[in-house]
Amino acid sequence: MKKYKDKGLWVVEIDDLSFISDRGHKLGWLGLHFTHFRIKLALRKADKVIVPTKDVAWDVSRYYFFPKERIYISDSKMPYSESFREA
Repeated sequence: MKKYKDKGLWVVEIDDLSFISDRGHKLGWLGLHFTHFRIKLALRKADKVIVPTKDVAWDVSRYYFFPKERIYISDSKMPYSESFREA
């Protein structure tokens, strides 16, 4: 996860959320909760979230209740919510 300010907007880049659903993940109990806490705090401040795939975008929307209109997939310039309208 990276967070930075771009043109006055707080941007958060999330690469992977597999630690939430994968029971065999290498993070221990403390690492799991610390990572979850860091992402939750970053998303509170974020104006825009950039993710690599639609699956990660769906996970951010589902697990963190982040609005789909502010989630962007890295290879396209349109918000995650508009990507469903084209398909």
